[in-house]
Amino acid sequence: MAFLLELKDRFKKFYNKYDTYFVPAVKFLVALVAFMILNVSIGESSKLGNPVFAFVAAVICAFIPNGGTILLLSVFMLVHLYSISAEFALIALCVIIIMYLLYFRFTPKSGYIVIITAVLCMLKLPYLAIVSIGLLSSWLACIPVSFGVIIYYIIRTASQYESAISDASLTDSVEQISYLSQSLFGDKGMVTLLVAFTATIIVVYVIRRLKIDNSWVYAIAFASAVEFIILVVGQIALNAKLNIVLIVIGVLLGVVVAYICKIVFFALDYKRTEYVQYEDDEYYYYVKAVPKINVSATDFKIKTIDAKRTKETTNLEDIRSQMKSSQKLNQDEDDISIYDDNER
Repeated sequence: MAFLLELKDRFKKFYNKYDTYFVPAVKFLVALVAFMILNVSIGESSKLGNPVFAFVAAVICAFIPNGGTILLLSVFMLVHLYSISAEFALIALCVIIIMYLLYFRFTPKSGYIVIITAVLCMLKLPYLAIVSIGLLSSWLACIPVSFGVIIYYIIRTASQYESAISDASLTDSVEQISYLSQSLFGDKGMVTLLVAFTATIIVVYVIRRLKIDNSWVYAIAFASAVEFIILVVGQIALNAKLNIVLIVIGVLLGVVVAYICKIVFFALDYKRTEYVQYEDDEYYYYVKAVPKINVSATDFKIKTIDAKRTKETTNLEDIRSQMKSSQKLNQDEDDISIYDDNER
């Protein structure tokens, strides 16, 4: 725990000193990973599939707000989907429009949650950050998380769609739209993830705001249990086609990540809790004050001690001491001689 707090303190100093360069660099890396994953998953457009375009787009995303990054990624995805099917691009456009209406209305500053959720879903670890998002955000975070899951399933369906449209029964546009809608929104795995993640974020938010000691610990435990139960029930009852092994590993790793977030962002010393009472003209106040645990990293300066140099210095000090003693002795002799002359 002390190591994490020291690391947090050092990171804060580093961030305060280099935030002008650090924030764009992180935004660039996140955007570059997202663009490259899009190219690998649905890279049907030969022009946008060039890594140069992904690199240039990531550079642009490094200097624009989160909403602009989401917009650029959406356009990038729509162009790829249009190369596969105009009908598919139309369905994705409708979903993105609804996402933007809710995004700009409720969570305009949480665009990074959409990207993180979609990327983790592509890496088969969507459960890794859900509890942490609930700890560090509000219950409205379920909106960008849900759209991150939907975007992932759009991308996954796109990779399976090309072989399906070669079937003679899907030559008509209406039939293609019906097939896409059914395969996308009728996916029980997507519905299970949406319900599980939404319930998890709401449970975390409600419990961590309770006025009890160690509320974040209880929120992590109960929310992880709720998430696991919903996922397992969805797998068994709905045949959601989710990997049980990945669910167990993902939920356990999510608990570890959430506990690290608790130490770094909510480290409180409940043993030193103080209760304060005061009043004004209209109210009487009862305040519970819990101090934070702060551990500052100590900077040590170690000087190398050279034995040879120390010996030379010691000898030099001895010489100076002998010279001072000799000067003092000579001065005493002079005083004696002057005294003898006066006596005479």
